[in-house]
Amino acid sequence: MSVSPKIQLQQLVDLQKIDDQISEHKRTLDDIPRQLDSALSELEEKKRVLKVVTEEIAALQKQLKDLELEVQGENDHMAKVKTKLPAVKTNKEYTAILTEVDAIKEKVSKVEDKELEVMEVLEEKAKEIPGIEKKCKEEDAYFNEYRQKKEVEEKRSKEELEELVVKRKNLSDQLETVILKRYQKISDSREGRAVAGLQGDICQGCFQHVLPQMVIEIKMGEKIHQCASCLSFLFWDEVPETSVPK
Repeated sequence: MSVSPKIQLQQLVDLQKIDDQISEHKRTLDDIPRQLDSALSELEEKKRVLKVVTEEIAALQKQLKDLELEVQGENDHMAKVKTKLPAVKTNKEYTAILTEVDAIKEKVSKVEDKELEVMEVLEEKAKEIPGIEKKCKEEDAYFNEYRQKKEVEEKRSKEELEELVVKRKNLSDQLETVILKRYQKISDSREGRAVAGLQGDICQGCFQHVLPQMVIEIKMGEKIHQCASCLSFLFWDEVPETSVPK
């Protein structure tokens, strides 16, 4: 039993709607990994900042420890030099020892000044840690919540996509093989668009004019027509008249 052109055209319109929904679900499923990667990169950036500051603090602590050891070493050196004072026999030797002690004291003073500088920087860096840790914790909580939301969205989209694929097959089986092949060929060449509405005498697929006789036949639905310009299957897409204020 042959199917009327009007019914076949409606099947094509319905098939296009299903294909649009399938494409939308596929885009959603393709976007989810990228969205998760973007959210994860923000979390990793916060953790990277925390790691950098933590490493800077560790380096400053090591530098401070080294300076403390240097001061201790110089003080030990100075004490050792001073032990020579009781044994000196000339003013020259005495003056040389005092000069050496003064040089050591000056060196110790400079190292201690450096210690103070490092301690100040260390204190400022340490103040940054709580704020950064708070941001990391907040970003971590946000990411986990966002990931769960996207997992739910992904599951739902996959289920709906499976239903649409089944629905598409059932509808495709009802179409004539020749019509279905033509639809698929046009769809493949026009980024998934094989059916277009006709508003007035304008094809909404390519916005080109359609011949008046074809417009009449598309309105009546007695024949299946394709746009001469973009080859889309055309259906009458009546635009409701806008009310004119009195």
